[in-house]
This record gives sequence, structure tokens and C-alpha cells, in this order.
Amino acid sequence: MKTIFLDGKYFKVSPQIIEAFTPGIFKAKGVFETMQGQKGEALDTALHLKRLRAGLKILGIKTPSINPSVLKEVLRRNHQARGRVRLIVWRAGKQTHVLAAALPYKIPTKKIYRVCLIKTNRSANDRLADLKSLDYELFARANTQARAQGFDEALLLNRSGIIFEASRANIFWIKDKILYTPPLSSGCLNGITRQQVIKHAKNLKISVKERNLTPEILKKSDAAFLTNSLIGIKPISLASNLFLSSS
Repeated sequence: MKTIFLDGKYFKVSPQIIEAFTPGIFKAKGVFETMQGQKGEALDTALHLKRLRAGLKILGIKTPSINPSVLKEVLRRNHQARGRVRLIVWRAGKQTHVLAAALPYKIPTKKIYRVCLIKTNRSANDRLADLKSLDYELFARANTQARAQGFDEALLLNRSGIIFEASRANIFWIKDKILYTPPLSSGCLNGITRQQVIKHAKNLKISVKERNLTPEILKKSDAAFLTNSLIGIKPISLASNLFLSSS
């Protein structure tokens, strides 16, 4: 049994109950955030909560009261000094619900990810691009497709043929000592780690530019890597890019 936080109380539930709330499986109007847990603390809590509140505003859902200590408590109650914390806020009828769960997380052992390319029907100006929406089926399906074919991640192309992000991460690439990443206008999420990489690169006097990314540009890059709150920074193999069926 696992302990979750739901609407102000803690409950012991089966792992199957937690699985039912997985974004892409759980369908509701709302948002979610995933944070890495280290030494019993959820990392970058303030930044994740800020994005969560912004996402709820876009969806027209009033932000409920969320005490950040809840995230630490679910880790403690599940005896997980390290793990991942999932926070979900959604509206059902006139009621807004808050759920927090601590989930196991195994640090990736691969030093370099193998990736593939998947075409999607995602619009560059999709109104949900700037939030972690529970309307997550496209990303979950693409990730499942990629892993079924032996890849670690899927790079997603919008309907204009632009790579806007990976199924669970942002993408950066390097060319002639300049660090590039797709602009938010391509339809990518402004990931927490994405923001931090850009900030630290600028502090180190590294030139950072936003530019639309195509498969051809990626193939000619000097290096490329993915970022998210769980994997941190993960280099990708540029020799393994290929298309799978559209998602």
C-alpha cells in the first residue's frame, strides 16, 4: 500500500489506484507537475508551483491552497528519501481536487539516449503548450511508441515539421559553440530545467539562442541533449534519429 495526499487528507491506497491517476491515462481538466525527490525533499518546489498556478489560470481553474510541505510529507510517509513526486490539480464539476503522490524513481544508467522522430498533429500555437496539462495522451503515446521500438525517447515534430520537444523533455543542441533550443512559439513547454540551463549558460557567457529545429539542423549539430526535472541533462545520439509512424 502507498500513501497519497488527496484534498487535505492522507490515504493508504493500492499502487493500481495511483497508476489510474497517471497523466495520459487519467482524463480530466487540470494540470500536473513532476518533481524529483532527493534526501526527502521535492526539488525546485517554488518553480513547479508557479508553473502549476499559471497553468490553472489558463484553464480558468481557481488555484486551491497547496502547502509545499505536503510534497515532503508524501515522500516521508512512503519512506522514499529519493523518488519522484507527482502533484495533480483538476476540476470535476464545481469541485477542484488536489492529489500528491510519491513514486519510485530509478536514476537512468544510460549515458547517452537513443532517440527517434515522431510526427504529430500538434499546432505550434496550441493553447495548452505552455502548461503541463492532463491532456497528455499525445506525449504518453509517443513515449510508449519509442520505447516499444527500443529507443529511450521520442523527438516530436509539430504539423509544420519543426521539432518542438521530446515526449518528456526539452531539447538543446550545440553548433559552432552556440547553444540553441526551440522557442516557446514552436509549441514547447518552458521546462523548469530548460529555464535553469539557459540561465546558467548565460551566466557562463555562453551564447544562447532560440531557433526552430528541423531534423536536418539536428543532424548537422555538434551535439544535442535533453533536459527535464528527473533526468537533468542527458546527451542524445545523433546517429539514431529516424521516423516512426505519426502519433
